[in-house]
Amino acid sequence: MQIKNPRGFTLVELLIALMITGIIAAIAVPQYNTLIKNYKLTNAARVIWLDLHRAKMMAIKQGKTMRVDFTATSYNIVRVDTAAVVLSRNLSVDYPSISFNTTATTPSVSFGSTGTANGGTVVIQHSPTSSKHFTIALTGRIGQIS
Repeated sequence: MQIKNPRGFTLVELLIALMITGIIAAIAVPQYNTLIKNYKLTNAARVIWLDLHRAKMMAIKQGKTMRVDFTATSYNIVRVDTAAVVLSRNLSVDYPSISFNTTATTPSVSFGSTGTANGGTVVIQHSPTSSKHFTIALTGRIGQIS
């Protein structure tokens, strides 16, 4: 009489474990992709928000008007009196498929030497259904990202 070795798994048990793992992965991967997209959108909005604060602080510190000129995926901070580009950022490098626009009459936001602004709303989009925005008041206050 030969005694079977009780250690190890049968082929059926391994296949069942692989099926369960596959089902869990099929449920988790789409949620993970959505999480990553939201993370990138939030970070892109935070970068723009911080750079707008930077432009406002430079305007106050230098006593000169600073303008942030937007395109679909990039923006420049420009010192108005000399037309010198102080900062240039291309979001498509770090955040592909992110775009943004402003609701101002021109695709730019200006900060005066006292920190006041021309106002508007900046909208950052990852897709037509996923976006973040913040408002810039005439007083120069840059609202929270929502």
